[in-house]
Amino acid sequence: MKNFLPLLLFVLISSANAQVLDAIAIDVEGEAITTLEIQAVQEKMGMSKQAAVEALIKDRLEKSALRKAHIEIDPSEVQAKVQAIAQSKGMTQEQMKNILAQKGLTWDLYLKQLRIEMKKERFFKEHILATITPPSDAELETYYNMHKDKFSAAPIQMSLVAYAAPTAQSLKEAMENPMQPVEGVKKKNILASSAEMSPALLNLINTTPTGSFTKPINTGKGFIAYFVKSKGSQGEGGFQAVKQQVAMMWMQEQRGQAGQDFFNKLKSNANIRVIRL
Repeated sequence: MKNFLPLLLFVLISSANAQVLDAIAIDVEGEAITTLEIQAVQEKMGMSKQAAVEALIKDRLEKSALRKAHIEIDPSEVQAKVQAIAQSKGMTQEQMKNILAQKGLTWDLYLKQLRIEMKKERFFKEHILATITPPSDAELETYYNMHKDKFSAAPIQMSLVAYAAPTAQSLKEAMENPMQPVEGVKKKNILASSAEMSPALLNLINTTPTGSFTKPINTGKGFIAYFVKSKGSQGEGGFQAVKQQVAMMWMQEQRGQAGQDFFNKLKSNANIRVIRL
């Protein structure tokens, strides 16, 4: 999730912790940050030393918040997440293990850090998103008027065919032979407005040439791809025409701000002691 550090950072932290026990640079609420951890994050993430320090402090504060919130993730949830990740990448769990091993990462460490990520996602949803009050239409229109340059394009009507399949392989077969029926694959003609789409989906369709398929999307319950038949007429402009886009952009901005405000509050109330840098 955007508001939390990527999984790679946690892997680096764990690897560094395994190698350095005495070179403590910073103490955050009783949790140590070592000099090697700072160096590892700098090198692997391409960060300045100060940015790496801030990232590691954020990591420790988030872990402390998770412990206090007593958030738990059931092993079955972790396994379901692993299966979803594997399917989205078109590979088996064993293939994932082999790839991680080639990178020097153990499967147990991967599962441990994945569980931490899932805890953070749940914490963000339950304790941070819950603080955001949904906007009124008047507030959204004010936001629109302040950011008209971001909504200058009128909505575009698009003609699509949605291909839904239970597996990545069956969807691939249907995409390679669109005129032939494939067992388990369902097709549906759709006439959609760009204003009704999420930014990610709109970008995917905009970058897909007419007469082509989009990349497959893992929905968590199966896979879907869109055949782009046409990108045609534009409707009328104005706030009402792009209201859904305005609402999504407003929420995205609020999510980022809420996450930063929460972190700032944690940091201001935390006992952080710098030993060496």
